[in-house]
Amino acid sequence: MAEVVVKGGPKKAGKPDMTPMVDLGFLLITFFIYTTTFSKPNIMGFATPKKDDKPPEEQEQVDVKVSNTITILLGEDDRVFWYQVPLKEVTAEDLNETDYSADGIRKAILTKKAGAITPENWTVIIKPTDDATWKNAVDILDEMAITESDKKAVVDLQKVEKEAYYTKIGKPMPEE
Repeated sequence: MAEVVVKGGPKKAGKPDMTPMVDLGFLLITFFIYTTTFSKPNIMGFATPKKDDKPPEEQEQVDVKVSNTITILLGEDDRVFWYQVPLKEVTAEDLNETDYSADGIRKAILTKKAGAITPENWTVIIKPTDDATWKNAVDILDEMAITESDKKAVVDLQKVEKEAYYTKIGKPMPEE
């Protein structure tokens, strides 16, 4: 297959032609590429609701009890806040700051989930701020998998939540 030919002559004596070795090298590279197993991407399933074309007032309303939910705000600099009060009543004092550790948001989720009236309806509402990063979203979705919180929703912040968030972090609310 590969043959090394020594081209002769008094001036080039002993210098082999390396062209067949290059061919052999490419054959080996091709062999290793075909026999290598490529890693499969890790994918987390995330169900989204079906689009309802009806106006909001005609859509089916679901009564969600506050004791069966926890709302998580993803903030700047890897800060995370949670609350468990009705949306209309949210203030900066209701936002509990924690972190992404096992003793942080995971403990809060598990504690509140254990105290839910109907644990089968336990829902986590995730609300990233404009300051949150994709890393924050991935971290909180990982916590959803760890805590087995299957019902989750990623939604936009309401005005009352934005006001509470910016008051809590001590920054003025940006103009919209």
